[in-house]
Amino acid sequence: MKLRIYFQPWLAVILLGGACALLWAAGSALAASGRLVVLPFAILYSLLFLLAAWAAARTLVLERWTEWKSPGRLLILAPHEDDCVISAGGIGARNARLGGVTRIVYLAPDEHQGMAEVRAAEARAAWQGAGVEADNLRHIRLLPPLRSRDPAMLRDAAKTLRSIIDDFKPTTVVVPMFEGGHVHHDMVAALIGSIVRPDDPFEVFEAPEYGPYLSLFNTPHRLLALCARWLFGLVSYYGPPDGIDNRTILKLRMVPEELACKRRMLSAFVSQNAPSLMATRSHCDRLVRMVPGAGKVAPFSFQASYLRFVLAARRLMWPRLVDQIFPVQLGTIGREPAITDWRHEWDPGIAGEAQGER
Repeated sequence: MKLRIYFQPWLAVILLGGACALLWAAGSALAASGRLVVLPFAILYSLLFLLAAWAAARTLVLERWTEWKSPGRLLILAPHEDDCVISAGGIGARNARLGGVTRIVYLAPDEHQGMAEVRAAEARAAWQGAGVEADNLRHIRLLPPLRSRDPAMLRDAAKTLRSIIDDFKPTTVVVPMFEGGHVHHDMVAALIGSIVRPDDPFEVFEAPEYGPYLSLFNTPHRLLALCARWLFGLVSYYGPPDGIDNRTILKLRMVPEELACKRRMLSAFVSQNAPSLMATRSHCDRLVRMVPGAGKVAPFSFQASYLRFVLAARRLMWPRLVDQIFPVQLGTIGREPAITDWRHEWDPGIAGEAQGER
């Protein structure tokens, strides 16, 4: 029976501290020969406990609560139907309840036969339960297919997105984070970053969801999840999504009724493993202010990354063993084992070369 910890980082730290204390106590109670056997494990778990405590402390530095008390014109842009609920389901529902207008635009309908209609129906059911009617949900195909590069299509998408923004006149825009998790997510973030102007009268936020990035400083929940895996296979920690840098993560303060509403919204996405979404994605909404004009071409430096280390280890050792010890998403979905490089998506010459290599 495995203990699954959701969104409670300090509980994982306490359990690792307990394991560490037990090993040191066992070592002190044993004879010299037994002590030598236990000592390496006691040292290992001491290091894991310190790493976990560090990670939990970093959450206090990187995260702070925020409120949404006034109605506004909220525009949520995302490629896929479940993304909008994961990233901004709480804000979208509250804004509608306060009398604001919540508009959701989906940009990459499912490419599999018949699934676009299924997922669109799931999205309508999810948002209807939050008070957002179907006429405020729009489905348009703006992004290239998952495994393709199409700079011309992206340039048209940028113009269309600017028109959507100008027509709706939002006070707040929420987009996926440029984090290397899914190439469609990164495309939306990069496109919005390229069309937002300094004088625009609205705020833009990125919403983290998942990715292959790991950092001692910027991804405390992923670090905690890795440490908790060493609790003898008896514990798994599921944290909320981390950011990609040291920008503050704003956590929407949600009451239990709102979290229950978000779980019900996630339950509508049967085609996307609704039970897993309800368990692991029903956290308070998390947003990071976008930095307009940042001009990033990649979500993080691949050369010095944990992902590069794991990929190298998989070439030298048995991949399944490496995946058990050093789990990580093996690159950006759609560009594995690489991560998103915006130059390869946007520049026609580079995109053509990259497409040929694939």
